[in-house]
Amino acid sequence: KHESEHMSALVEQLLFLARSDSGRLTLVKEEVSLSALVKEVYEESLLIDPRHVYSLGECSGGDGTVPGDPTMLKQTLRILADNARKYTKDMDEIKFLAGRRGSECFFSVQDAGIGMAEKDITHMFERFYRSDEVRNSGTGGCGLGLSIAKWIVDKHHGHFEILSREGLGTRITVWLPR
Repeated sequence: KHESEHMSALVEQLLFLARSDSGRLTLVKEEVSLSALVKEVYEESLLIDPRHVYSLGECSGGDGTVPGDPTMLKQTLRILADNARKYTKDMDEIKFLAGRRGSECFFSVQDAGIGMAEKDITHMFERFYRSDEVRNSGTGGCGLGLSIAKWIVDKHHGHFEILSREGLGTRITVWLPR
């Protein structure tokens, strides 16, 4: 059953990337409140994962609203949250945050996980890339999630900011233009 679920997820991810490569995926844009989106994924995380402590941070910049595809942006946030769960020890904190600064809005997921080496950060969005430590950790996955997230963020004309320290954790922030 576990292998069947893993293969199903892999096929879905490969189909997503194949459609994106062929130009068959389109964004359905509307005004999206990133704070509301983050709150939804935060609440989902509380329901599906009792093994971690989740927190929802407050941002002094206020709510960030961007033109975007809410389903795609939510998928990006779920990918980041899923990675945080995989690499964070039980009962450690995973923090969600959203806000705005200047002409950009952002959302971020910060974990207290294993962190990444600088050499891995430069490759993290490559398809099928998994660091040696992750490949041997038994966490599952196939190295496609962040490639999908990158495609989505690129289509929204956004960018990523990654702060990671080995043994301390990782914070991934997605910046999107207002």
